[in-house]
Amino acid sequence: MRSTFKHLFYINRNKTKKNGLCPVMGRITLDGGISQFSTGLETAPELWDAKAGLSTGKSLHELKVNRELKELSEAIETHYARMVEKDGYITAERVKNAVLGIAKEPTTLLKELEEATAEIEKSIGINHTIATYRSYVNAYMNLSRFIKTKYKKEDIPFNQLEYSIIEDYDLYLKTEQRMTTGSVMQHIVFLRKLIKRAMNKGIISRNPFFGYVPDQPVSKHKWLSSEEIEKIMTTPIDKPSVDFVRDMFIFGVFTGLSYCDIKSLRKEQILTDNKGNQWISIQRKKTNTESIVPLLDIPKEIIRKYEGTGEGGKAFKMLCMNVVCSYTKQIGKLCKLDKKLTFHMSRHSFGTTVCLSQGVPIETLSQMMGHRNIKTTQIYAEITGAKIEEDMQLLSKKIKNDYLLAGS
Repeated sequence: MRSTFKHLFYINRNKTKKNGLCPVMGRITLDGGISQFSTGLETAPELWDAKAGLSTGKSLHELKVNRELKELSEAIETHYARMVEKDGYITAERVKNAVLGIAKEPTTLLKELEEATAEIEKSIGINHTIATYRSYVNAYMNLSRFIKTKYKKEDIPFNQLEYSIIEDYDLYLKTEQRMTTGSVMQHIVFLRKLIKRAMNKGIISRNPFFGYVPDQPVSKHKWLSSEEIEKIMTTPIDKPSVDFVRDMFIFGVFTGLSYCDIKSLRKEQILTDNKGNQWISIQRKKTNTESIVPLLDIPKEIIRKYEGTGEGGKAFKMLCMNVVCSYTKQIGKLCKLDKKLTFHMSRHSFGTTVCLSQGVPIETLSQMMGHRNIKTTQIYAEITGAKIEEDMQLLSKKIKNDYLLAGS
């Protein structure tokens, strides 16, 4: 590393002053990076030894120039050595700033997260949603509380960020904030993004996350069986608004669209081909990927039922998320399901019960659900014990009289 580090002094002959002296300049070279600066000194060009980087003059002025250049040279060497030992992240510019006393204030963790949050806020409606912005605000609040509680500080410079801090944050979220493994994972992901951002900006060169392996949450994708879907579809519901949410839930079961995609679905995104088949073609809000879903009879019927009720060109006048969640729970109780019903279960039921269980290829399902990677779709193929039991019961009925044991 040291072999790439050099510094020298030279004179700028193009800027000879009226007194005949030229300014003495400095140059620091490190790993291909160059930083130049003015030393504030002047010398006679005819007395300058370019090889030695010093003046050959014997006057008091020239002796003073040489003395200050030697002190400057020693300062450059000292600051370089200190940065190698302490920071591990060095550039020619940083060495120059340290020597000249103009080093910038160290960039801090919360300050950088605040900047990132402001950028997200500006891009709401362009390439980010209000939900993403709120997630960043929440991440800032939790990280700020952690730093104050654990270290009694307002912020932490990036150059002080160590592996132990990440472990401490993980433990803090689990114990002090009582977060689940999944929630802890989300906050750690935010911190990891922040580290990557700092590395991309050249704030730090090493990754303090190296070697860190977070606890992976056990993913439990809840889905509904065919019988449970049938029960939701046929249970009488008197309240019109709850009935509407039930219809939207069923629409999700047979299209795989999430709440936000159903809410934003527009009439022009419901297409009819030259054979009369209807399709939904949208860009998913969450991943910004294309989702293409052929419409089955049930979602077609729901579209006809609510035709003309949407505002601003939308297919449906969707209720707000809090109301939908509340009504979905009511529907689960009205249908006497033995599980807590959530709206997102409609999407999981589409992937598992409606598609994969009926033989739809996983590649086709991946396209319909708008997944970026087929590995995401494979989650729906992780059949649970209950699903195995359900499938085997169906198989048992199908082959009940097809096979007979000899002698029976």
